[in-house]
Amino acid sequence: MKRGVAALLALAALAWALPAWTPARSEAAARAEVVALQAGTAHLVEGGKVLEGGVTIVVRDGKILAAGKDVAVPPGARVVDYGADAVIVPGLVAANSPYGVGPPSRRTADPGVLAVDNFDPFSSAYLADVAGGVTSAYLAPARGRLISGQGAVVKLAGDDLRRRVVSRSAALQGSVGAEARDVPGYWDPPVPATVEVGLGVAEPQLPRTTMGAIVALTELLEAARSGKEADAYGPGAARELARVLGTGLPWRIDAGTETEIRAILRLAQSERLPLVIDGAERAGELADEIRRAGASAIVEVDVAPNSAGRDFGKGRDDRWPVFDTAARLVRAGVPIAIATEDSVRPRDLRFAAAVASRGGLAADAALRAITLGPAEILGVADRVGSIAPGKDADFAVLNGPPLSAASSVVATWIDGEPVWEVAGSDAPGSKAARSKAIVIEVAELYVGDGEVLRPGQVLMQGGRIAEVGRRVAHPLGAVVVRGPAAMPGMIDAFGHLGLDGSSKAPPTDYKLARVVEPGDRVDRMVARAGVTTVVLTPRGTSSSGTPMMAYKPAGQDLESMVLSDPTALHLAWTHSRNRVESGKDVREVLAKAVEYEKKWKEYEAAIAKWTPPPPEPEARVESAKEEKKPEAGTPPETKDEKKDEKAKGKEKKEPEADPVTGIWEGKLALPPNESEVSLRLRMRLEGKVVTGALRCAQVSEGLVPLGGTFEEGKLALAGLGSRGFVSLSGEPKEGKLEGKLAVGSNEIELKLERTTKDLDEARRPELRREKKPEEKEPKGKPRAPGIDAKLEPLRRAMHGEGAVVVDVDRAVEILDCVKAFEEAGIKPVLYGADEAWKVADALRGRVAGVILTHQVMEVDPRKGLSELRNRFAELALAGIPVAFHSAAEEGASDLPLIAAYAVAQGMSPEGALRALTYDAAAMLAIASRVGRLARGMDGDVLLLDGPPLEPSTSVLRTWVNGEEVR
Repeated sequence: MKRGVAALLALAALAWALPAWTPARSEAAARAEVVALQAGTAHLVEGGKVLEGGVTIVVRDGKILAAGKDVAVPPGARVVDYGADAVIVPGLVAANSPYGVGPPSRRTADPGVLAVDNFDPFSSAYLADVAGGVTSAYLAPARGRLISGQGAVVKLAGDDLRRRVVSRSAALQGSVGAEARDVPGYWDPPVPATVEVGLGVAEPQLPRTTMGAIVALTELLEAARSGKEADAYGPGAARELARVLGTGLPWRIDAGTETEIRAILRLAQSERLPLVIDGAERAGELADEIRRAGASAIVEVDVAPNSAGRDFGKGRDDRWPVFDTAARLVRAGVPIAIATEDSVRPRDLRFAAAVASRGGLAADAALRAITLGPAEILGVADRVGSIAPGKDADFAVLNGPPLSAASSVVATWIDGEPVWEVAGSDAPGSKAARSKAIVIEVAELYVGDGEVLRPGQVLMQGGRIAEVGRRVAHPLGAVVVRGPAAMPGMIDAFGHLGLDGSSKAPPTDYKLARVVEPGDRVDRMVARAGVTTVVLTPRGTSSSGTPMMAYKPAGQDLESMVLSDPTALHLAWTHSRNRVESGKDVREVLAKAVEYEKKWKEYEAAIAKWTPPPPEPEARVESAKEEKKPEAGTPPETKDEKKDEKAKGKEKKEPEADPVTGIWEGKLALPPNESEVSLRLRMRLEGKVVTGALRCAQVSEGLVPLGGTFEEGKLALAGLGSRGFVSLSGEPKEGKLEGKLAVGSNEIELKLERTTKDLDEARRPELRREKKPEEKEPKGKPRAPGIDAKLEPLRRAMHGEGAVVVDVDRAVEILDCVKAFEEAGIKPVLYGADEAWKVADALRGRVAGVILTHQVMEVDPRKGLSELRNRFAELALAGIPVAFHSAAEEGASDLPLIAAYAVAQGMSPEGALRALTYDAAAMLAIASRVGRLARGMDGDVLLLDGPPLEPSTSVLRTWVNGEEVR
């Protein structure tokens, strides 16, 4: 601790001594934030302007920089081209939504209630609306009160929570309709209650009629302006209303009938209130009166998708839907917004606008009524509602005209980032999502094995590369992405990502897939930096070798994460303390492997010569119904004896020694929409101490490390997730765990089931196989040798299906090591290999490759700079494959810079690129899936803003298994 404080003080002193300096923002960093969206048509909405024949919208930092037909794409910008048939419109603005609506106050007026307090930014319920092109929505504080509070405007997606709230207070919500005239009475029991005073009675609340509602609003306004109270409508209502009046907030009042609309119009005119008539589907007859009052209208189109036909009644006074209200209001000059009713999802906003056009509303006016119209009415038009420089980059991309029934949303963007794209499934990471066709078009396509296509294109489909060439197929509905350059995902040939600082050396047969979890935030960050495959290597070594696993940090599930487990075996030739002992352990292991392989070869030769005997005739099968007769002299079993046998099976079970350790899984119903999400919990019990990790996308963005205790049958765990403090409590018993999960201030009922007890024996469900009854081997059939999991990696290496990485330093030891492996029929991968350059000619063709330490440049201290050598370049030029590695965890993201430095010091860019991709994959036996861009390979592709391995080049976008990493 003292040493750490001293280090901090030293750093502080150094910072004080240095001159003030603010680093200039690099061009590459600035370019990385620029995106250019391209489509055939764009509806800007403002002024009814439509751009056709190709349009470009340039976005930076979530804002629109420019939009037009002749807008130039900034150098290095990330270009997203949706094609000539695509249509871009502003993100739709829902003037009404079912979200955020809380219970109404006890009293008839409560202006202080804020809808934004009920906004849950992590809810998955918004996804369906985002998929419909809706980017912003109005939240009502409550319903059914004369004044129910203040509504808000929020965005339905986005990572920046501050930008998600567009307006905390967009309107004062209220009603003069029937819902506000039927408020139940309130009861405040006296304190203290006595016999003389009694318990009191429920007091009725006003208003009861439309005129009573107008009188009540008038009294509230007078009290607010005079500083008096109006306790008849609610304590503090007048005081809070006075504060709201000073802000000029519009009054959004629900008025459904002509009588209600006329009444509120007169009040608004006399009191000079900025009025918005809510639910004005019957306001067509009063269009001129509304215009003269200077009021706006929100028209809720009377449609009910996804439902059966509705019975409207047969009487003369029964109300049937009318669809010309919006058209009549627009013709009269009334600002309008088209909305859906509370029972209809905002995702059907385009459909509602199209239906409103039945009454003669022009298509451009209908589009305006679901974009700029509601934005203006809600006071947020400076940010959303139209496509114009300076506004938020919120878009809906469609594959046809905006209001056509045949058109659908292809993608939705919020604040300059795509938050939803059509993929055949709303579930990110699903197999349907991976089936989406993506075409990447670049000026330079670096295939990975030295070939460069100028220009070049890659088609990814079903998670794999379907075609590579200068021009490839563009399937219908494919997403087209353009940029300066692209290359295969990079490979960290020797990394520790996911080990969390552990220095243990697991046994040779240990499966490292047990220590990784899909969806980790740091893993995704590494992948976004361009490292799509990591050869996970434990820090410790053992005499028999430690396993190495190739996995993809950004895989969505274990099946797509694990490439090969193990892909290699890590051995140490050089003895750290006694050089005389170098190679002894490795030679012994190799000798065992050679003998093991010999047995398998003998078996394979014998089985090839063996001829199966003819099948024996089937034996008579006794009927299962025949009762087994007791042997002679055996008395029949009595009923009492049978009861005793059953009683033995009902003996009291001993309590389980470890009811905690294992993997627990279950579903959670998360508020406010009680949508079910999956939760996975890993726990290990040691004494009374419990350690573990929790995975749930709605609880935390990444894995939540947990720690706690298990005492007297009760479990208590806690940890910190990306969305706040997480605590878990409950009582595990007989494979069931019921308790509570708290995330921040929210507490949820928890029910989990243990799916496996032994963590070390955990296997992925897709790899589990049902045990089949053993079949009796025919006579004379050669018997196969037993599988030795500790020697299998070496046998696989003999067949070229795996690799062996061996630590060795000095030239003489390197030659001895290579000779020993050569005698065993294995080409090893040398790790460290400080003096490999001295024997390079003797190594060519005898090793799979070399993974050098991180010292790129080496100087002979006796000869000075005249002997300055680039070790990587030297071996590559000698024809020996080399690979780059991080020997780090999250530091794997530095791998491109390590290679870029080697290039800056004289290594060929082509050789360095091969060392990051194909050569690394080939030496580690994973080249059949990664390392190149070729048909059938995994869809791991990087989009760059310049040539690979230039220090100024950045990774713009990353795809893993054909799916973009975000």
